Amino acid sequence: MSFSITLAPFGLQFECGEEETILAAALRHGIGLRYGCKHGACGSCKARIVEGEVDLAQASGFALMGYERDAGMALLCSAYPLEDIVVQLEDYTETELHAARPTVARTGRVVACTPCSPDIWQLVLALEGDEGLDFDAGQFVEVNVPGTDEWRAYSLANAPSDRQVIELLIKKIPDGCFSALLPAALREGTRVAVRGPYGQFTVQVGSAPIVMVAGGSGMAPILSMLRALAEQRSTREIVFYYGARTAADLICGPDLAALEDCLPGFRYIPTIALPSSSPVWAGETGLVTEVLARAGGNLRGSEAYLCGPPGMIDAAAAVLKTQGMFSSRIRCDKFVATHGP
Repeated sequence: MSFSITLAPFGLQFECGEEETILAAALRHGIGLRYGCKHGACGSCKARIVEGEVDLAQASGFALMGYERDAGMALLCSAYPLEDIVVQLEDYTETELHAARPTVARTGRVVACTPCSPDIWQLVLALEGDEGLDFDAGQFVEVNVPGTDEWRAYSLANAPSDRQVIELLIKKIPDGCFSALLPAALREGTRVAVRGPYGQFTVQVGSAPIVMVAGGSGMAPILSMLRALAEQRSTREIVFYYGARTAADLICGPDLAALEDCLPGFRYIPTIALPSSSPVWAGETGLVTEVLARAGGNLRGSEAYLCGPPGMIDAAAAVLKTQGMFSSRIRCDKFVATHGP
């Protein structure tokens, strides 16, 4: 059984299955509702239900307070329709709603599973069939944990032009539901189900100078963005600060070096937090946010793309604001590890 979802005041309608969230159905239809975590924790998809009833049993009591529920508010990523629904959207434009790519299901085969550092692995899947995957640089996919109903989210590292390939950079966590399978259970030829694309962390069109900051596997969406900009032969000024614990934890150096020929305004600034562990290191040292602060300058006309652990992102955003960057020009993708099943 399915129900009709209407987005007011636009009159935009789509069908939603009874075991499907309103957000998932909208994304499947290529409708650009706003969202963040997709799991009811961030509140980015909060909207008012003005007609009909939804099941909110899985919605977080932190992200959706009791008084908000009483006022008809819902987290669309956790809202299952019980009948036809009308959702009232605030501060949306019709252009925004039609800007999303429809989410699709695909199957890929492992063609490479190699270590980039002591705890980050590169996983490359070749998609079966001719459909490929259309996505924007900075987006992510969800990957099925083989043999289970569990899915895990990972950002794409390849450029959107490589639509028959999925390249992921995965931080290996000992009790990780998917990452613990690396590499033994993901040998060459293993079939893996994926779905997507998801996410609204994408490069804005324009000519403003760009500041990028990442740590760990946050390299993935930044690398995808840089590859896309290189294919466009962008002349924008781009500074990329990447933080790691030691020199051995720095990843994708050759890939970044190869981009310099196509991006004349690009500078890569790696930094390590534990210089004593790398005695021959001659580059920047300290936390990546400290290096960003030391760089100084007036960033009022610039825009930023931050990806990595929440603490790093919050600290980097604070530094950028002291350097004159407007909050509206700071775009983030916070990586939160999911442990266990």
